[in-house]
Parts: sequence; C-alpha cells; structure tokens
Amino acid sequence: MRLKRHFLASTLTGFLFGCVLLHAQTIPLAQHVVVIMDENTSFGTAFPNGMPWLSSQAKKYGYANNYNSDHSGSLLDYLYLASGSCESNYQCGGAPQCSLPSGSHNFYCNGNDCFTAANCEDTITKDPITDSNIFQLMDNQPLSWKVYAQNYLNAGGTVNVPDYTSANEPPDTHYYARHNGAVWYAEVLSNTLGSQGNIVDFEQFGIDVANGTLPRFAIIAPDGCWDNHDDCFDNSLEQADDFLSSNLTPMLNLPDFQSGGSGLVIVTFDNGADDQAGQILTAVIGPNVKAGHISNIAYKHENALRTILEALGIQSYPGWSSTAAAMSDFFSSTAGSVVVNSPPNNSLQGPSVLVNASALELSAPIDHMEVWDTYNGKTTKLGNVFSKTINQAYAVSGNGSHTMTVQDIGGAPGYPVLHKQVMSFTVSTNYGTFVAIPAENSTQATLFPLSAVAVESGAEESSSGVDHIEVWNGNTKLGDSPKGTTINQWYSLTPGKYSLTVQDVSSQGQRIHETNLNLTVSSGLGVYVNSPANNSTWLNTTIPINAYASEQSGASTPLVDHIEVWDNTHGVKLGESTTGVGVNSLFINQNVTLPKPGSYQLAIMDINPNNGFKAIHTTYVDITIKSAPRRRRKSSHSLKKF
Repeated sequence: MRLKRHFLASTLTGFLFGCVLLHAQTIPLAQHVVVIMDENTSFGTAFPNGMPWLSSQAKKYGYANNYNSDHSGSLLDYLYLASGSCESNYQCGGAPQCSLPSGSHNFYCNGNDCFTAANCEDTITKDPITDSNIFQLMDNQPLSWKVYAQNYLNAGGTVNVPDYTSANEPPDTHYYARHNGAVWYAEVLSNTLGSQGNIVDFEQFGIDVANGTLPRFAIIAPDGCWDNHDDCFDNSLEQADDFLSSNLTPMLNLPDFQSGGSGLVIVTFDNGADDQAGQILTAVIGPNVKAGHISNIAYKHENALRTILEALGIQSYPGWSSTAAAMSDFFSSTAGSVVVNSPPNNSLQGPSVLVNASALELSAPIDHMEVWDTYNGKTTKLGNVFSKTINQAYAVSGNGSHTMTVQDIGGAPGYPVLHKQVMSFTVSTNYGTFVAIPAENSTQATLFPLSAVAVESGAEESSSGVDHIEVWNGNTKLGDSPKGTTINQWYSLTPGKYSLTVQDVSSQGQRIHETNLNLTVSSGLGVYVNSPANNSTWLNTTIPINAYASEQSGASTPLVDHIEVWDNTHGVKLGESTTGVGVNSLFINQNVTLPKPGSYQLAIMDINPNNGFKAIHTTYVDITIKSAPRRRRKSSHSLKKF
C-alpha cells in the first residue's frame, strides 16, 4: 500500500506542478502560509478599536471589508476553511442545514461534533470525514504542514482529545477539538503518512520561528481563553489581540515576511458575536499584499481556502472552493516568488540532495531557474533548469554546513534575478537512522516523544534515498513519518518494557537502516528526563536538558505552565522552557550552563500557574562535571631545527 501511495503522490506532484504552469494564477506562491482563526467577534467589535494590533496590521497590509462567515456553529466554519464544506445537511443538535457542494458528503456535523450516519449520539472517538481536504492534498504533494494547538499537550496530546468541557477532561486547558479542524478528517485520524505528528503543541511555534523551521502551511489554534471564546479575562478581546501581537511579531520579522519575501498570514474569525454568522474581520498580511488595501468584494471562508491552496501551489479545490474566487485583489500584480519544499531549512542531508522548488511571477517572464550551493565560503552553480519547477537531485561536496540558493531568472536581454529562496542544511556521510529521544534504556510516560533522523547516500525519491521513517513495536507498526528524513511524534503505549525499531525506508518500500530502542513505559505522573542521565559524567559545563511533563489524571489533571531547571546544589535557577503570552510548555530541549567542574544535583520541575506557580513534580538528576584533560605540551628538547 505504501508503494502505491508513493506512486500516486509522485504522479500528483508532477501533475499539480504542471497545472501551475497552465493555470492563470493570480495568487503568488508563498514559502509560508499561516492561518489563525479567532472566535465569535463581529467586524465592528474587532476593527478598528477592539483589537488595535490586528487592526494596525490590517490597515498596513490589507483587510476584507465584506467578508462574512458561512454558518453559526464553530466547527462548521473550521470545516469550510479546510474542505470547503460544512460536511452536513442534517440538523444534529440544531445545526443549521447547509447546501452540500458537488462531491461532498453528509457527515452529520454540527457546531460541536460530527456523527455516524443518521445518529446524533456522541462517540468516544471522532467519526472521520473522508471528503477531500487541504491536509490530504498537502500530504499527497507532499508539502510540510503543522497545526500549532495551544494547550494540546495539557489536554492529552492526541487527536481524539475532546473539548475540555467534556466529562473527565483536564479542567483548565480550554482546548477545543472543534476549533482544530484537522482532527476531524480521516487523513489525520488514521495517521496517514504520519499526519498526526503534524498536530503539535503551540509551544513548538516559537521554537520553529527561532530555528527557521516553519512548515509551508501552518494553522495556529489558540485555546478558548486566547481566541475570545471563553471570557477568561476582564477584556478577552484585548488578550486575544495581545496573543497575536506577542506571538506573530517575531515571525513577521523573519526575512520571508519582509520585503522580498513571500510569506502570507491570514487572520480571521469563525463567526460574529454570539457565534452567529455575519460580517467578520479578515486581515491579509505579507510582503506581496498591496499596502493599505481594503477589499469590498464579498468573500467567505471558501474564498480564503481557495487563496491558501493557490498560495501553496495546490491546484485541486475541495468543496465550494472549486467555484469560489481567490482573493486576488489583495496582491500586487507584479508579485512573484520562489518557494522551496526540499531541502527543508536547517535539515540534515546526505551528499545527494533533492531540490524541489517552484517559481511564479504574476507579470514578469521567467527564462529559467538556477540552483547554487555555498560551502566554506565558496559558491558553486549546481545547475540551470529551463522550467518554473525543479524536482531533481544534486550532488554536493563537503561535510558540514551548506547554504543553497534557488532563484528564478528573467528574460533577455538582462536576465535579472527576479526572486530567490535560501535554505541552510548540514551534509553528513555518517549513514543510518539516529534516535535523539527517547534515551536508550530510559523510562517514559504512557505518552512520550520520539525524535529521529535518517541520512543516506542517495537523495529522497531515489532507490538509495529515504522516503520516510517507520516506528515498530515487534510486528506492529506504531506509525511513520511524513515523507522525508525526520520524525517527531508522540506515541502512546501501556506500561511495560518495549524494544522498538526505528527504520528508514526507500521509495521502493525497502528498509535501509534500523536502530533498536529499548525503554520502559510507566504509568507514573511527573517529569521524565531523557538528558542528562542520572549519575552521568560530563567533560564540559554545558549540559543538554531534554525533559517533558506527564500529568494526565482526568478531571484532576493540573495545568502545566512551564518546566524549570535548577542547580539544586547551590539553589540557582539555570533555565526554563518556552514561555510567553498564552504559551504553556510541557517539554524542554535546551542547554544550561553550570559554573565549574564538580558534583551537582539538578532539579527539573513542572510548574502549576493555578497554585502560586509551585512545582507539581520534581525529578532530581545527579551529574558530575570533570575538567577536560589538558593537552600535553611537547618538551623543548623534542623540537628539531632544520
């Protein structure tokens, strides 16, 4: 089955890129598309005074002055933005009937849930929607994507976690599954192509921004406190605006969102006041957006979906997006860009690197594209491609850091560089599958993270290259990665001892390398530490900390705000996990520095904001730092003169 799916993906990739060339596209391609949907706020409530930061960005870039939501009931609007349909014409729980587009089916959805046929009874697991949707389309190409869901790990960290108001759920998370459109589709619920690993906690967003590893498409799903749904604050709308300002500003300062870049941000709302359909503010932000543009064209969520798909280079339009117009009036007629899917920025590669890229200029002609590699200060042209798309492997020389530039070139007589995209990566000839976490022979919680990378001599899509990574427990596959050379997912196992196998697989379905991983799964609550190991010895004072909190205990689950690392020997705080406005963090992966060699006890603790910011649990780790051995100097009499 995997081989057949890969062939389909490869065929679709070529076909869809070909459609880019034939389609008279009016939306420029974007290296990153980021979508945020807030809750239950009418246009006049948000703009221009209710949300001053968002309104300032809308005025600076552009906003829709005639954009209306599709239906009352939150989930239905999230589905419109994912599959162009409310996926229902049946009134479960009083849901408004809506007209199903051609090719769409009735999944009996209302504003809170979807149901099995003709049955409005809640089920423990979600009833999957099988209609075409943006997540399926991205997996087929493939394009990288993530949903950054606030308090996802606090809520339980799996796609079947329901709304926090459901029975026996963690009480303080304000996580709503109905505000996370991805977790209702079969593609994600069945973990096709490792898609569940793309649903991550919001704390990962700031990390990806800082590391330059944002995916091509991202959805930010604030929890009910920070999306203006739950009135958690005296002025919840102001707090929702503060959440956007604090968390989006660092991203908007990245080169991809500055002049010459192609990043695109769409901020909208599910519905108007009291969750009723009506006019809502939709801001369109990015360097290719006309400055100060105000659109009076009638738009809805299916128009935004059409715009997103075209910005990603996808030319298949599910549901009503197939007949909806893209929001092309927002973009400069002279806009253009180069987007790169492979190699991913800051990735690890072998000596043969797959370059998958595309260029689009709305007005200027493209003569060809060029690929350049810079290593150790020397820049080498790898090739010219007389097309608007590239999908081929290039040999690169030298282990270590490389910078690749892909650019499109205009026509005669000057052949100017029109746009470029720069990606950094590291080349290694140490081949195999390498597991970063969990640590070998470690103890893990019943929900634990696994991170691994594979390096092979061949490029992706070649017979000797990596197609994906798989994780096995004996003869049972726990899951696989999206197409590519990395896997970062959380897995759930019952308590016991396990020997897992992590293997990279070629495009022909053949295992290339494998690594065995032994671990013990515990039902205990607390902080689990992968690094440093207890009673370990280090030769320098910089210590990598990798740990996470597991506090799931149903309705009595405490809220984890962040993790702290202390030098318990001297009572000194060494560091903490990601924090910020609306950011709760349950894992930490960073270095701390101790003052000098010696013996230390580290205290790694998770902090509860609802209990005076006191520790919930603390794990103690003893380590020893030894002085690095000094290099012996040669005695003077051993030197010879010539």
